[in-house]
Amino acid sequence: MKPKISVIITVYDLEKYVSKCIESVINQTYKNLEIIIVNDGSTDKSLDICRFYARKDDRIVVVNQNNQGVSRTRNNALDIAAGEYIGFVDGDDWVACDMYQLLYDNIFKSGAEISVCNFTYVNNETKTKAVSNSVNRYNFNTGGSAIVLENYEKIKKFVYYDNNFLWNKLYKKTLFSGIRFPVDKTYEDIFTVYKLVDRAAKIVISSEQKYYYLIRGESITNAPFTPGRLRMVEAYMERYGYLTAKYSESDEIEQICRKRIFTSLLECMMSAPQNNAIYSYKEDIEKVIIGVKNYNINNCALDSDQEKMLKLLFDSIKKYVVAARVYNAASKNIIENHNNAITQNQQNR
Repeated sequence: MKPKISVIITVYDLEKYVSKCIESVINQTYKNLEIIIVNDGSTDKSLDICRFYARKDDRIVVVNQNNQGVSRTRNNALDIAAGEYIGFVDGDDWVACDMYQLLYDNIFKSGAEISVCNFTYVNNETKTKAVSNSVNRYNFNTGGSAIVLENYEKIKKFVYYDNNFLWNKLYKKTLFSGIRFPVDKTYEDIFTVYKLVDRAAKIVISSEQKYYYLIRGESITNAPFTPGRLRMVEAYMERYGYLTAKYSESDEIEQICRKRIFTSLLECMMSAPQNNAIYSYKEDIEKVIIGVKNYNINNCALDSDQEKMLKLLFDSIKKYVVAARVYNAASKNIIENHNNAITQNQQNR
């Protein structure tokens, strides 16, 4: 019999989405699954839906707990998982029916300890239309066939693609020995995945897109600015320290890790000028800026706009706010002009 895979699904107030998620897992072509669904104190009908599926499929284990947050939820599930391999699915996402078959087959052929596939962002409004935005930045280009990476090459590849996502992978359970998700921190995957990748002797990567990540307006990454968003910068600073200490001979890894600290700060700050959040949380923001200013912004492939915005941010939050509003307005105007031109061309046809 093929080894058991424990698939961990975390659920909190997802009654509109969780059925599609669970059905995509129970209908996997890889059948030897343990499906651990952890209901993290949902206030809607999510628990009832999870229990309904547990009555239909004896591979499902439903754990009901008071709300503890996603990190504790995943840690609790890891503690009871019986599978030789571990997979994760967020309760509002879904997977292709052969995802775990593909991931396991690649492990079997290669002897790797982590198997990876690519993913697709899906728009909440259209349900099936892939969102183009930055997905290609994170997805691996393997030339069509799976590739196996070891040693320095595997960590360099992951750092380059910034593929910190927990859910498009299959892990050998032993990799989690002594590694758990940080409690009470957002972006827990950024804090954790690079450690698992570094610990694995081999990684196998497929460019096939098998995981579907739902973009929701109410998700953490789309929520209004809060100090919790700055945890992303903290995670990348921690990753920088860990990897540059271990791979001190690599200028390439150092530069890529350093660049990601800067770009993550800019990403966090994108929504901060809205509703004057940048002033409401000024003290928290300034603490992070002081830490980031200790890193050299030169020689890490930042583009000119990024350098300008960083220098303004380092110099004065007030100057940054003015520049950000001008930049956002200009970008919006460019997009509107582009869309108008497309509409006009279509009408002329």
